Amino acid sequence: KQRFEDADFLRGIAAAGVVVFHFVYGFLPAVGPAGLPSSLISVEPPVLLAIVNGPFLVSIFFVLSSFVLTASLVDRSDRRRAGIAIVKRLPRLLPLTVVGTLLPAILYLNGWMFNIEAAGLTGSSWLERSGGVKLWERWPQPSLEGAAQDVLLLFVKGVSQYNSALWTMKYELIGSVFALVTAVLMGSRPKALLDGAIVVVLGYGALKVHPLCTICVATVYLTKYVLPLVSSLNKSWAPILILCGLVLGSTYQPFPEVWRADEWAARQIVRADWFIHGLGAMVLLIGVRAMRLSRVYQSALSRFLARHSFAMYVLHVPLQGSVASLVLLFFGNNALGIAAAFAVSTALLALLVLPVSRLDEAWVKTLNRFHAKPKSERSGRLA
Repeated sequence: KQRFEDADFLRGIAAAGVVVFHFVYGFLPAVGPAGLPSSLISVEPPVLLAIVNGPFLVSIFFVLSSFVLTASLVDRSDRRRAGIAIVKRLPRLLPLTVVGTLLPAILYLNGWMFNIEAAGLTGSSWLERSGGVKLWERWPQPSLEGAAQDVLLLFVKGVSQYNSALWTMKYELIGSVFALVTAVLMGSRPKALLDGAIVVVLGYGALKVHPLCTICVATVYLTKYVLPLVSSLNKSWAPILILCGLVLGSTYQPFPEVWRADEWAARQIVRADWFIHGLGAMVLLIGVRAMRLSRVYQSALSRFLARHSFAMYVLHVPLQGSVASLVLLFFGNNALGIAAAFAVSTALLALLVLPVSRLDEAWVKTLNRFHAKPKSERSGRLA
């Protein structure tokens, strides 16, 4: 029941940023449309503004998820609640994952997916291969049955044939379990050195899965020892911390390509990329919490983005592959066509997230009621 309005605000902004990031990748690639300065609008390493840097924004999701899941556990140990939270993680993620997989399957099977045709105009390999349903040889022929199987295999393989944005679901599930186990082992008593050792051991194990899972583990230590001190931090430090977080989040594959020649080195570089983004996300969270702008966090736009961030994330790629692509084909690959594609697809996304988010909220309430601790009978006097 505990809410963190600043974390909700940051999650909503991050979700909106991911929508923009994928649109830029699909419709404003390095080779820009005629009449537009491609150097200003293309997605190219090593620098990309943090507010539209997809990997950094994903890191924000993982930091926020771990913070919200474990904040009360490191404040007051409760193994039963932690166990319930672990059991609930897969059911919690499943409904919107189903929606995010079936929607593109239905669009494709009805002939409403136009990402390949639009990619022929924009020159975006991402839009062609990841903006719709994957069709190349390793993938089976798309079907509703295949989409249903894709939902379950997604949490094992970490890749989806139908919605490229859903690759994070596997690591969200595993990372949150790692975070909850870390919180249980750390408990609420302050023991910084022992807790640091726990984080190192579990973080190394999580690294074998994905660096994002290690970021989840590290966030628990941040939640227990750093974030409680934010209330005593001078507010003037908040903009500096936010700026530092955004600078770290503006890196995008910053290491020279020649360093990737060795397989081991390439793997470490990928990990380093994620760790830079994870650190940036943590510093950004500290800064946002230190800013204490309740009026901004409680604004109508902020509350809308926060409430519908999960639905925005799972729905935006299918809509860009279908609606945005169709609009671009209609108006052409020019400034008007690109602007119209973004406006129409984003407006439709804003409408579709309403019922999908309501479905998700109803499901969460059902889960909470199912796992609620039954009230023991009490006499009237004790009550």
